[in-house]
Amino acid sequence: MSRFKYVINCIVKLNKSVLLSGLYLALLGMTVMSHAQKFDQAYLKWKAEQQAQDAQLKKVDDNYYLSRPNIQPSQTHLGRKGQASSAQVPSASSPKINLNSANVIQLQQLSGVGAKKAQAIIDYRNQYGKFKNVEELKNVKGIGPSLYEKNKNQLGI
Repeated sequence: MSRFKYVINCIVKLNKSVLLSGLYLALLGMTVMSHAQKFDQAYLKWKAEQQAQDAQLKKVDDNYYLSRPNIQPSQTHLGRKGQASSAQVPSASSPKINLNSANVIQLQQLSGVGAKKAQAIIDYRNQYGKFKNVEELKNVKGIGPSLYEKNKNQLGI
């Protein structure tokens, strides 16, 4: 009988140990599930915030850029290097560009005239004096007949 009791005792202890192991695993599983649910909730919250931010960025709002200047295009003209000048953009209603008093930025408003050609015009004016007529512009190095023809209606003395 004592052997029988010993075997029964071992089975009972084994069952308790298995039962305790099962309970431990169940508790561990619940803890892991709890962490997974928290992670999922945090992810869903983050995803909703990202979608809200994306929607905000997709909105077209003219006032979104704080550094955008409130200047009308006819008030200034940007030169070659992005420097603003107070020169008028030539159009049918604007005055002609005076070859004898125009600065580099004003001369750059002419079609096909960049910083170097504008400076060449000023250098020619400084060397030979004021232009006597608009056609004299063809004497400037780099100004050919076609460039003169494109711009002659915008030029004055």
